[in-house]
Amino acid sequence: MNSESARDCFLPLSSLLAKMPSLAEVRARSIYSRRLERLWIFVEEYYSDPDIRLKDAAKHSGVSPDHLNFLLNRFASTTFHDLLSRYRIEKCLELLYEKNYTLTEVYYRCGFNSATTFDRQFKKWVGCLPSGYKRLIVSFRETEGNKIANPDFCIKLLGF
Repeated sequence: MNSESARDCFLPLSSLLAKMPSLAEVRARSIYSRRLERLWIFVEEYYSDPDIRLKDAAKHSGVSPDHLNFLLNRFASTTFHDLLSRYRIEKCLELLYEKNYTLTEVYYRCGFNSATTFDRQFKKWVGCLPSGYKRLIVSFRETEGNKIANPDFCIKLLGF
């Protein structure tokens, strides 16, 4: 995922993703650990598998689950669960922005087990429900084109 892709996808300024460093910045902070680099490779490859767990990531990284979370906290100020959820949501944003997938296709492709989990995580990271976000994109494309000209347009459509 490119470093600014999620930020290019109509994020409300009040969203958690808009306030946090990009995933590229988080990854850059963790380059000092070979084990965390192995974790990034694992997440990039298996994020769409709804059954991956901390123990799987730890095994792939060559450490215990507790030590992996310790390394993530120390170098990236996050946990495995938050990193995986955020990565999945940023992939969802890309799919919703770039393609005309249904929400069911999006959450399935990004490793969520259910629409409820997807909605909860999307709201946590983006600040609105996926259905509202998709309406925003559709409305924007119908009225303005592919480049954002007015950030207030997003705020108005999302109700922020």
